[in-house]
Amino acid sequence: MVNYFKKNLFIRCLKKHHTYREKKIVSLEQVKTMGLLCQIIDEESYKNIYSLFSKLHSPKRIVWLMGYIDERKVPYYCLQQLSADFFSKKDLNWYGKPDFVQLNDFQEKEFDILVDFSRNDLPPLRYILSTTKAKLLIGSNEYAQDLYDIYIKDEAEINELQLLKIIHNYLLKLTGK
Repeated sequence: MVNYFKKNLFIRCLKKHHTYREKKIVSLEQVKTMGLLCQIIDEESYKNIYSLFSKLHSPKRIVWLMGYIDERKVPYYCLQQLSADFFSKKDLNWYGKPDFVQLNDFQEKEFDILVDFSRNDLPPLRYILSTTKAKLLIGSNEYAQDLYDIYIKDEAEINELQLLKIIHNYLLKLTGK
């Protein structure tokens, strides 16, 4: 019964805080600010996403990583940095809405592209996707496809690097470059 109320309150919160954005398609070469949203499941998934995060970072491109760990605390291997933040269930309010300072900064940033690498139905990540000011939302999570500007349906399970390559190809076709 309590979970029913929590879920309904969270859905109302999503509708109330939904942000209307200025949408714009740009290729990965033109991106100046990029957000990465992901779920960290274990140390291996952390290493994979952090490796991708490091490759995307350049002097001409600012990349910000926001990772969610579906546990009580953030594990020791998730190192907080200036442009890499991680949060856990401890950072959610009683009905599941993320509530911490770094998230507010992440939501206010007008990313050229925000890429969601999550695979599961995670209400905290849905909240971030619905309240972001990013100009383009891209992802392959079937549970959040209604929030994306570009939804990439993958027949086989693909990793983050493969998804980014697919995104790059789509953006090249859409921008005509």
